[in-house]
Amino acid sequence: MDAFINLSIQAVMLTVVLVSMGFRLKGNYLVHGIMMIAAVAITIIGTLVVSIAAPSGAMQAITNTQLRLAVVSSHMTIAITTLVFGVWLVALWRPHSTTFAAKSKRQAQITTILWIATFLVGVLVFAAVHTTLFG
Repeated sequence: MDAFINLSIQAVMLTVVLVSMGFRLKGNYLVHGIMMIAAVAITIIGTLVVSIAAPSGAMQAITNTQLRLAVVSSHMTIAITTLVFGVWLVALWRPHSTTFAAKSKRQAQITTILWIATFLVGVLVFAAVHTTLFG
């Protein structure tokens, strides 16, 4: 059940990121920035809570096959990269900057793509661990 709650929270955070990017596209950088700060902060806190709260045998159960290990490793790699980009983007944000949007466009696009990829691989992790799809 905890995994389902975590997956649900991650789906909500992805939605927040996508809505935030919509505000960015419309030029409302203040709302975009605030939403991204919230999404990054909640995601970091949630990741720490899930990591700390995981039972000691959980990692062994998650990585007990080569396929599961590959899926989980991919998810962790993409997720860490996504969080680094998200923190970097949020840290560089200046609410009243007239050039920030142009300077950070590529980074915002990469962060969004990574966030979507992280979520999709996270869904695979959920399926690998909590269903018989991957054995």
